[in-house]
Amino acid sequence: MTEDTKESLAAEIAAHLKHTFGLSVSEAAVIDKGWLNIKWKMVTDQGPRFIKYYHPVRYNLNARPEKRNAIENTLRIQHVLNRAGVPCPQVFPHNSHCIQETPSGLLYTMLEWTDGYTAEAGSLNTIQMYQLGQAAGKMHKWLRSVPPLNKPAWKPDKDLYLKEWQVNHEKAQAAGDEIVLEWLNRSRQVVKAMDFRMFESSPAGWLHWDLWVDNILLNPEGLASIVDFDRMTMVYQEIDIARAILSGSLRNGQLNKEAAQAFLNGYREHLEVPYGMLSRAMYMLYLDESIWWLRTEVRMESEIRSLLHRFVEEMHWIEDHWTTLPDQLESLL
Repeated sequence: MTEDTKESLAAEIAAHLKHTFGLSVSEAAVIDKGWLNIKWKMVTDQGPRFIKYYHPVRYNLNARPEKRNAIENTLRIQHVLNRAGVPCPQVFPHNSHCIQETPSGLLYTMLEWTDGYTAEAGSLNTIQMYQLGQAAGKMHKWLRSVPPLNKPAWKPDKDLYLKEWQVNHEKAQAAGDEIVLEWLNRSRQVVKAMDFRMFESSPAGWLHWDLWVDNILLNPEGLASIVDFDRMTMVYQEIDIARAILSGSLRNGQLNKEAAQAFLNGYREHLEVPYGMLSRAMYMLYLDESIWWLRTEVRMESEIRSLLHRFVEEMHWIEDHWTTLPDQLESLL
């Protein structure tokens, strides 16, 4: 997307903010994070605000009312989490709607601006990880009061995984993508050997479902805020634990055990981490994410290649430590 297009979108949203919220925007600075969706720090006469524009190619919320309603619901949950003391930005609704729509159909949301910065994957220190664990534990505990969905939005399913794997494999073959074909051969080997009965005891629950470093804002004191709740739904809360530990403490192929333990110490101030959960959660994370990252379409998408390298590294780390994960992770408890 060109800079002129981004400026045009910002101007239209700024005009809508004036009409809807009475805010006068004096400056709009693009935040270069994420994929396709555009984010700005807009300076207004009532203080800075975080604006997120939902790109139609990524979400197509105008044509998908069920997706729009789902994001509306997560934004409402985020708003209440903020009021409950979980470090996440306040949401500004209008007429009970958290997603706003301009006359031309642009969809966006306005949130509280939080000063902070993101860190490189694997570089969070023990204080930051401890506070992140505290926040995640408090968030998960509160989310247990949210009414459940009829069933989890996703669950570990070997047959479904291998069916989706086959689609990815055929596309990689058609593209002559030897790199992805090698990735897929690795993934098929570990998944076929997995005993899926281990997941039968996993309790379903609401979770953030995208708790990685780009969605964790830091400040000199530690954790500033958890952001980007768009994926929040009911799956399995332990996935958040695995995602946060992997993203925050895996660096250069080594897991920083002190940082991982610090996260768990903070988390356990609010909720228990039963023996066996961590390795199970890491396997579950792999099943959830590898089917997305280990495919030709994603590898060839220029806008997310920088993300791809990190996530593929994480998937390969899990594969490389597949048989030793229980010993490595349960020793952290």
